[in-house]
Amino acid sequence: MTQRLLPALAAAAFLALWALGARSMPPALLPSPLEVLGALARPESRLVEATATTAAAAILGLGLAFSAGLSGAVLFLRSRGLELALQPYALLLQTVPIIAIAPLLVIWLGYGLPVAVATAAIVSFFPILTSASVGLKAVDPAQVDLVRLYGATWWQELRLLRLPSSLPYLFAGLRTAVGLSVIGAIVGEFVGSNGQPVTLGFLVLRSARSAQTEVTFAAILASTALALTLFGMVRLVEARVIGPWHAGGER
Repeated sequence: MTQRLLPALAAAAFLALWALGARSMPPALLPSPLEVLGALARPESRLVEATATTAAAAILGLGLAFSAGLSGAVLFLRSRGLELALQPYALLLQTVPIIAIAPLLVIWLGYGLPVAVATAAIVSFFPILTSASVGLKAVDPAQVDLVRLYGATWWQELRLLRLPSSLPYLFAGLRTAVGLSVIGAIVGEFVGSNGQPVTLGFLVLRSARSAQTEVTFAAILASTALALTLFGMVRLVEARVIGPWHAGGER
């Protein structure tokens, strides 16, 4: 019971320290928790609309990253030469700061949602590719020999054995990628949002420039809640799809 209370006690202590600190500082530097809650509740803050738009960008980007990452892992499994040729470039893409790529995406895609979707997809791609590649190969050789003994084709082996066996790895990659997708979407909004539609990244920039710090904090809290919600949804789907013998298993 004590261990379960510790996170709540830590949160209460954090809020108390925050409130005490806000009393000794101007609201433009550090708003109080109540001021942030007030900003969350104000319709003119447009936080609900902004959160929905950013969520759409993050989910679309995550979907693109999952499709591309899984497809790339299947291609690497099929062709060792292709893996040796392309994997270094996938690693190179991971090392390039997304904030450096985002202005190019604005030039290529224009302002608006496509840039946020693209940045979310780029930062989410590598964890899924890596996890899927490891999972598709982490199959018991005896099981591979058995399905081949029964005359299974390569695609049947992939569909009936390798893909089901790789599910824990795929969901591990998704759990990592889902938070990155929100970060990537907001970075894309920093660079490529013109306020139509309103997004969390746009609200953070606009409120910070106008010294509406309570709105900035509220947008940050909304983005955190969005990432945690999407993470929880992935865990829920994982438990339903994989089943009790794999749910929660870390690979």
